[in-house]
Amino acid sequence: MSTEFEGRRRLQPEERKRLLLNQAVSVFAERGIGRGGHTEIAEVSGVSVATVFNYFNTREDLVESVLSEVESELLSISKDSYQQGHSAFDAIAHHIKAFLGLCESKPEYMKVWLEWSCSVRDEIWPKYLSFQSQLLEMITENIEEAIKEGVLTAGLIAEERAIWLLGNLQMLVTMNFDPKTDRDIDSLVDRGLGHILDLK
Repeated sequence: MSTEFEGRRRLQPEERKRLLLNQAVSVFAERGIGRGGHTEIAEVSGVSVATVFNYFNTREDLVESVLSEVESELLSISKDSYQQGHSAFDAIAHHIKAFLGLCESKPEYMKVWLEWSCSVRDEIWPKYLSFQSQLLEMITENIEEAIKEGVLTAGLIAEERAIWLLGNLQMLVTMNFDPKTDRDIDSLVDRGLGHILDLK
């Protein structure tokens, strides 16, 4: 969406900020959290650097906004997966496949997520841990429900299964970005999810 921010009609501030934020996510996905900045966003958006600074006053504001956008998108998709009336186990499968689907529909979000998940710098790591805790809590609750329903065994505690599942999900996402992979990731999930969670 480069370009014609200024062109055919004058954008409202919130609309312009949303467009700039979308471009910022893409720039961070391409250049990295540590290297994407106001100048690159201005270039791809077809606006002045001053315009970008007008909406994101500092680099810290910019990073915070991009990470909050990625967090909001992924949490929204996660919550939707658990509010569609599926059984607990099916909801978990839906959640995993929804994240993997984002590798196609919103790859820039998943690339930022992957980098953020291993960026242990003090300024962004606590925010990631908070986000990760929310994901783990949702997954854990549904694993506990599946155990109560008798679908999963009562072996490993739910929280530990959730940790293993989220770790495996990150690996599957990285595999989706490997141009050499010829694996059917959805089939891999279908075959492996029950094994990871200890399906009866």
